[in-house]
Amino acid sequence: MRLTINRNLELIFKFSLVVLLSLNTAFAQFAYTKGNMTDFTIDSQVLKEKSKAFVYLPDDYDKNSEKYPVVYVLDGEYYFSLTTDAASLLAQSGIAPNCIIIGITTNNRGRDFSPKVDEDSGQAQDLKTAGGADNFLEYLEKELIPNVEKKYRTQPYRVIIGHSTGGLLAYYALYKKPNLFQAIISIDGSTWWNKGKIGKELIDFLNKNPDFKGKIFECRKDIKIPVRFPANVELLDYLDKKRPKSLEYSYLELPNETHGTIVFPGTYYGLKSILADYKNKKN
Repeated sequence: MRLTINRNLELIFKFSLVVLLSLNTAFAQFAYTKGNMTDFTIDSQVLKEKSKAFVYLPDDYDKNSEKYPVVYVLDGEYYFSLTTDAASLLAQSGIAPNCIIIGITTNNRGRDFSPKVDEDSGQAQDLKTAGGADNFLEYLEKELIPNVEKKYRTQPYRVIIGHSTGGLLAYYALYKKPNLFQAIISIDGSTWWNKGKIGKELIDFLNKNPDFKGKIFECRKDIKIPVRFPANVELLDYLDKKRPKSLEYSYLELPNETHGTIVFPGTYYGLKSILADYKNKKN
């Protein structure tokens, strides 16, 4: 499914969401005093460093024995509060279920979120500093997620959301660790990385696994930049028209946003798409 939001609708959305999230933030601050937000630190043996994670629990978490889906937010230092506000608003409106939200932090996002680059990629500056994505996914799989699922009551339904290079990592996880997340949200993801190799590898994976089940929500400023990012167009075309029937895909284009501002509406619409669908299927 592809959708483009025009300028007028986008302005209405922004105004409405700013007002609603501002109101919701007041409640979120009050909820914080009740212990619904916390954090913990992992002395990671995989990363060889300490890594902090933020945690949001629904208001009624301590009042029942319910299990919750979990949303993992990359760049948690910046986007954790935004994500918790959007998710709370959707849940309180009855659109999406309550969920646990984990804000993932990193000491070096350029290293941790990016796959290795080839020598002919044209990214010579990244050959030595990037390429830690496989190691970071191992950290998520072997340390962070088991830690979360040991501490909290979770459903076997995990969503990862990432912006820019974080969106690249979300796509990478989809085929490198196909059982790790049941849905991904990629907001202006850097799928051009390494001459678009990630898109080619994903297409190859899906062609070899025609029964692969999952959900993708992709949000971009503009996909129509074939001169600079032809790989983005190729991947979008495949996902839109040729993907396996068992793989659900939604694409939202917001041409009036910038690479920085798109994370705000992209987070809201991504959570709405993924979590509302989860709630409907569960019911």
